Amino acid sequence: MRLGIALMSTLLAGLLATLIWFVVARPVKVLPRGEPFPPFALTDQRGTRLLDSDLRGRMVFVSLMHRRCGDECAEQTRRLLELRQVLQSSGRLGSEVLFLTITLDPAHDTPADLAALAGELGVDPQTWRFVTGDPQEIKMIVGGGLGVYYTEPDEHGKLYAERRTFLIDPSGMIRTSYPAEGPPLATALRDIDLIAREMGSQGAMRLVYEASHLFVCYPE
Repeated sequence: MRLGIALMSTLLAGLLATLIWFVVARPVKVLPRGEPFPPFALTDQRGTRLLDSDLRGRMVFVSLMHRRCGDECAEQTRRLLELRQVLQSSGRLGSEVLFLTITLDPAHDTPADLAALAGELGVDPQTWRFVTGDPQEIKMIVGGGLGVYYTEPDEHGKLYAERRTFLIDPSGMIRTSYPAEGPPLATALRDIDLIAREMGSQGAMRLVYEASHLFVCYPE
């Protein structure tokens, strides 16, 4: 009896020590799981209907801007283009990661306007979709689904927006967001790797990732 109690105590102590080590050391880090990205049916720069389900299976950087954004979106655009170039060079663009830009000025931004913007940026419509749609639907997606407040543009195309860039995982979950100026390159690449490793985990390693979520093992 005493041997059994001692053995049980040793096992419990070992388990407790392991849990404490896991919480403190955080050997496996994850990005928090947010809400599902809101469903949508919008029109891209080629006039093609795009559904949220069309993006499943790959990570997506979702940005919010508009054709007449100008200098206000310059840094965000620069960072996204820099990230796109690195992903293209590494062979991950398209196969693992896509880009999606939702216009905040759908009453003005037609598919042709967005095609012109994509052309100015020199991006491939297969890997970077610019979408527009009914203003009320855009408002529901951006304001209701993403919680981003923005105003109607004035006659010069200026508007106020709490701009964010979102990273969506292959299952359609929002995993993180970045400030108005866009994702820093090193941070974005780290986050892509974190999601890729987690989504590719199997067996016992999958349980380790679930434990990392349970114990909030998030990157600094």
